[in-house]
This record gives sequence, C-alpha cells and structure tokens, in this order.
Amino acid sequence: MVVVVVLGLVLCLPFAGLLLFKFYANQLVQQTEESLLSQASILSALYADAFSEVSGETEELIVPDQFSPIFPALSLRDETILPPRPDAVEGRVDPSAIHKAIGPRLSKIAEISQTGTLAGYRFLDPAGNVIGGSAEVGLSLSNVGEVTRALQGETVSVARVRIRTEKEPLIYDLSRGTRVRIFVTMPTLVNGEIIGAVYVSRTPNHIFRFLYGERFNLVKAGLFVLLATGLIGLVFWRFITRPIHALIRQTTVSEDGRWSWQSFDHLGTREIENLSNSFQALTARLQAQQDSLRSYTAHVTHELKSPLTAAKGAAELLRDKDMSDKVRSKFLDNIDRDIDRMEALLNNMRAFAISDQVLGGGHVKLAEVIDEVRRIATGLEVEIGRDDCEVPLNKEALMIVLTHLVENAAQHSATQVKLECVKDAGVVKLIVADNGVGISEGNRDKIFTPFFTTRRETGGTGMGLNTAKSIVETLGGTIELMNSETGAIFHTTFD
Repeated sequence: MVVVVVLGLVLCLPFAGLLLFKFYANQLVQQTEESLLSQASILSALYADAFSEVSGETEELIVPDQFSPIFPALSLRDETILPPRPDAVEGRVDPSAIHKAIGPRLSKIAEISQTGTLAGYRFLDPAGNVIGGSAEVGLSLSNVGEVTRALQGETVSVARVRIRTEKEPLIYDLSRGTRVRIFVTMPTLVNGEIIGAVYVSRTPNHIFRFLYGERFNLVKAGLFVLLATGLIGLVFWRFITRPIHALIRQTTVSEDGRWSWQSFDHLGTREIENLSNSFQALTARLQAQQDSLRSYTAHVTHELKSPLTAAKGAAELLRDKDMSDKVRSKFLDNIDRDIDRMEALLNNMRAFAISDQVLGGGHVKLAEVIDEVRRIATGLEVEIGRDDCEVPLNKEALMIVLTHLVENAAQHSATQVKLECVKDAGVVKLIVADNGVGISEGNRDKIFTPFFTTRRETGGTGMGLNTAKSIVETLGGTIELMNSETGAIFHTTFD
C-alpha cells in the first residue's frame, strides 16, 4: 500500500505543478513577455527611423561595447498583478507635426503586425498621446503608470487583470494565465532624446491550448512517465516488497512450534540480505535454545523423579515409631542428599534459563573478578597470569563462565587454576588452565553436550559447560578444550 501511494504521488507531480504551483502558466507568461519585448524593440527601431526620416535628422548609429538584453521577469503572484488598465483620456497637448506625419505609417505597420501576432500596438509621443497603432489613436495614455515610467526612459513590463467582453469557457478557470494581459512599454530614442514610446500588449496563451498543441509530445511523455512509474514499482516489488514478504513467511512459527528456514533465491538489496542473515542466525539460536530448554526440562523432570520418590518414601518410613535412631538417621541423610540433588538440578536450570539475560554489553578485567572467583573455588588456588586486556563480557556473564570452568576443574581433582587474558591482532583470548587429572580422550568431544556428565550419582547435571558455551557463542566467541599433557586447558576466543 505504501508503494502504491508513493507511485500515485509520483504520477500526480506533473498535475500538481500544472494546477497548484502554476509552473507552466508562469512559463507561458514569461514567454509572452519575452515575445513582446522583442516586438517592442523592433517597432521602437522602426519608430525612430520614421521620425528621423520625416524630421530630416540623421540618427547616429552607436554600436554598444557590450549587449544588455532585457530578460522576462513577470510571474502570476497576487502581489505582482495590477488592476485593469485605465481607459485612455483626451490629450492635453497636441502631437507635433512630425508625430502626426508618421502616425498613419506606424498605424499601418501595427495593423499588419496584429494580424499575425494578435497583439495590441500603440505608438506614443513624448506627452503620452497615441499617434498610431491598432486602437485608441488620438487619445492619451499619460494616465497609465507604465507609460509614464517609459517616457522617463525605463522599459517596463507589467501584468494586469484582463477585462473580458464575453464569458470564457469553464475549463479556462483552471489556468490563471488567461485572466491577465501582459503590457510592455519601451521608450524610443533618437540621438539620445526620448521622442516617444512603443506600448505593446497581449494575453498569454492559455495552458490548454498549449497542451493541445503539444498533445503528441504529451502522449509520449505520459507513456514514458507510466513506464518509469511501472519500473519504479517493479524495482520496489523485486528488491524490497517481495524479499520482506518472504522474510515474514520465513519467520512464521510452524504448527509444531519450530522455525523453518529456507535459503532465498532473490534477497533484494544488500541491507535486506544482511537482515535475512541476521534473522537466520537469530532463528537458529532461538531454535537451538528452545530445543535445549525442552530437552533440559524433560531431563530435569526425569531426574527429579528419583530423589523426589526416594525422599517421599523415606518420609513415609520415618513415621514408623519403632524405627531405631540409627536407621532414622540413615533415612534423614538420604533425604538431605536427595534434597541437595534436587536443589542442584533447579540451580542449574535457573542458570541455564537466565544465561541470555546477562548478555548485555561490557568489558571487564580478570583482576576485577578474581576475589569472587576465589570465594567460589573453595579448596582451589586461583591465580592470574597475563592480564593485559579486557574480556568482552559484562561482569555477571564472565562470572557464570568462570564458575562453571572452575567447578569443572575442582571436579577433576585440580588444586590450582590459572586465569589469563591475552590480546593478539585484535583477538581477545581467555585461558583457563588447571592441574587436575584432565578429561579422557573418549569424553573430549562430549563435554559441551547438554546433560553429559560423569558425576550423575554425585549430583552432576551435565549443563555447566554447555551453559558457558551458550553464553560465549551468543556473543560471537568460541570455547574449546585444548590438548594438554596434564590437567585441562580451555581457550575462549573473541574476535
């Protein structure tokens, strides 16, 4: 829907420019102004030549050092449009004999020119009298502002509200250019003196007549716009919409509660490909976590049954009043052992469940956690070797990892544990080494497997090293058991 709306707005842009912002109407107004300026310049030269011929004066031809063209500048802003032009009035001063003599000649030029241009022409003397033209000959336009300014030596262009004698078609209301008339007044000089002015006016071509004249080009442009819009829509669909819908389908949980992920044939843009890869990694991690939690819950449930059944049976037997103190003490010891077993299972389950909740960002040095590690590692001597870097884990996450590694050392008869943090070429490596009996060759590939333990009868759950591995790998690191002659050495690496 968003793509459709965007494409609709793209298609509306030409119409918005046409109707709302008046781009094309302004262009037609300036086109008309430019045409009138050109005509006024030519007619002014003819006016000056006729005046020189009748008066007997020879006009000095002065070639300018550089050209100074007059560019159109009118627009259809409300503040620039003047009221309708005032009507002509009776002249206060009669034109000179020279102006009267050249008037008919100029009127003939105006009439011939009007048949091809539809413009109105007025030739004025220095007092503002119309001495020749297509209309208002014999009257004065000295009461018109632009005429007054032109007779003072300024070329003036104005837009005035147009007075219509007939009702215009309704469709013309959409084009403001049909409601104004452009007036250009240019002074005429002979030997540096103003001998009059040329007053030219015309209504701009309305936009619909212009569009009709360009209908074939407009059809081609419309087809191009439709084609371009279709291509834009295709690009949106191919590289954005389609891959996103595919991602939505991929991230939907299936009926059996599992996530299914299949590779894409088309991933669209690189950003969507990166997003897809992130979703895929997240899906794999969530599925692995879900499978582990499901398996661990089933394992804990099964493991809890044995001590719970034993504790319940022992409690029933303890109700026997004839039981000797020695037997009663033995049953109580069994209950304590079963409770410790259940407590260990629940603690490991809690640690596994909250492992993802302690993965916030952070960095910590081994020296900041060594005291806590020593309190946990009762009976072990814990020391720090090299510590020239920070481990990219927060304190709580690092403590969980170290706790499980140190406990693993204690369970394999270690008396000493050495911690080191080494940084080489941007890679941080956490090394945990002990002097215990080590891990047998047959068990090396199983130690990170959930629920694998060699101490089940003494309360082992097989989730300690798996929990440490889960935390490290979630943060982009790796943990592995290294080959060693004595004890066990774990390398935890962060790129």
